[in-house]
Amino acid sequence: MIERKQRKPYWRHTKWQMLASLLPFLLALVVLPFYADKLNSNRFLGLPLGYLLAGHGLILIAIVTIASFVNRQDAIDRWHGAHEDS
Repeated sequence: MIERKQRKPYWRHTKWQMLASLLPFLLALVVLPFYADKLNSNRFLGLPLGYLLAGHGLILIAIVTIASFVNRQDAIDRWHGAHEDS
């Protein structure tokens, strides 16, 4: 359990870590549609590249984002003494 005076820094670190983790995914989600027409002129494995990146690339970015979030959140938990002992 985190002591009362350590809760503010813990949640501040958690909040900034969450924002830093969401930024790459949201950036890809917003930028990809601008280049979809240009990307669709190229093909990869018989599929338009824009379609392939939207269908599979965003999922991969989300998985990497979640994995890095969990890893960094575990480090924050250990730093502040809030980790769960197995």
